[in-house]
Amino acid sequence: MRFNFFRNKDGTAAVEFGLVAPILVTLMVGVGTYGLEIVAYSKMREAVNAGAQYALTTSDTTSDISTVVTASWDDKPDTGTVSVSQQCLCAGAVNDCSTACPDGDYPQKVTTITTSQDYAELGGHSKTLTASQQVRTR
Repeated sequence: MRFNFFRNKDGTAAVEFGLVAPILVTLMVGVGTYGLEIVAYSKMREAVNAGAQYALTTSDTTSDISTVVTASWDDKPDTGTVSVSQQCLCAGAVNDCSTACPDGDYPQKVTTITTSQDYAELGGHSKTLTASQQVRTR
């Protein structure tokens, strides 16, 4: 019997699997890592939105807003930070909140809520995720 190497199909599936499997595993790990990053950012973004909603409806003191953001941040990491700042604007220029604008109008009070966290990716890479929102409270 003559054995023809090029016509023999035994083991073809195993060879194809061996070629494709590393690519599929790499793709799945990448999608999983990116998905976890999106979840972490989403939780941080929801906390910022809760703080903005609180600033608009209940209180505009920076300490109260910061407390609400921190309490709303599900699974807040140790590296997570919350920053709340306020400034008053007259025609786009920073003004003292207790004095009227030069045109006699009240200054617009703007509250900026910013959160950030260090996010460690697979492979030892690290990046900083940041979410920020600005609302006019007066």
